[in-house]
This record gives sequence, C-alpha cells and structure tokens, in this order.
Amino acid sequence: MGLMEKLQTAYEAVKKGDAAAAAEAVKELKALPRTAEGVFDLKTADEDVWTAAGLAYPVYVAYETTCNKKEGYPDLIAQMRAWDGMLAADHTFANASKAADMWIRTIELMSPEIYEYYRELTDLFKRNVRETLDKFYGENAPAKDPADAERFKTAVLRACDADILLAEKYVNRV
Repeated sequence: MGLMEKLQTAYEAVKKGDAAAAAEAVKELKALPRTAEGVFDLKTADEDVWTAAGLAYPVYVAYETTCNKKEGYPDLIAQMRAWDGMLAADHTFANASKAADMWIRTIELMSPEIYEYYRELTDLFKRNVRETLDKFYGENAPAKDPADAERFKTAVLRACDADILLAEKYVNRV
C-alpha cells in the first residue's frame, strides 16, 4: 500500500475518532525528507502535493493531538506557515481551494486548548479565504474548475459550521 492509500485509510480512521490507527502513516510522514520550505516532501505520495497535503496534515494533527500530547504542534504550525508562503508564491484557484480544504480539515482535528497555534492556523485560513474570494469571485473573476470551486465552497461551509467564519458573511459569496 502506497503512502497516499495509507493516508486515506488513516484519515478515515481519524474521522471516526481513532487517531491511534494513524500511527503508521504518521511515522512514514515524519520519515519523509523535507522540502526547501521545510514541509514534508509529499511527491512520493501524490504528484499533486496539495492533494497529498489535504490528507497528510489532518492525519498528522490528529495523531499529535491524541497520541503525542501535542508535541508536534510547533512543527505543524511551521509547516502551515510554509504552505501559506507556497500558496502566496503560486496563488492559483486550484491551489487555493486545496489549501483551504487542507487547513479546515486540519483545524477541525486540532485542539483549541493550545490556543496560540489553533488561533494562528484559523487566522491563516481566514486570511486566505478572504484573499481567494477577492481574487477569484465577483465581477470579472477568472473561470474556475467546477471541482475546485466545489472544494473551496465545501471548505468555507465547513468553516461556517464550525463557527470559524461567519456564515452570514461568507455563505452567499461562494
């Protein structure tokens, strides 16, 4: 079984509350080399690193939260900052939709008890949602791939349901 399949299986287990089932996938993640930006080199998992990240980081944070006493949170946040920088360098709608998906899924499994990390990630997510809406929605907006548009919309709606974004401000914009 390849890394992407392991991450998918681990993510399904994590969604059901079994973070311990993600131990093997997280061990493999932590063993990956790092890119120049300092993030897991996910090219071995999927050619599209944004898609791989959408599974890797929710699994990583769930494991760190439940099984590792949140000790990996500083590394997680450092990597989230790096992903933010990578998105800024290549801010396409496809990348923005995958980043929003990755960030909301990670936030959903992160402990708000470690407030400064939780808050930093939610602030990063909110800022990027606003920037993406400003750049890719409204009059004269460029065409969007329907799958990317649905992914972005779902991320925004999940954030509204979790009270990370104000529904009355965002629901009608996507």
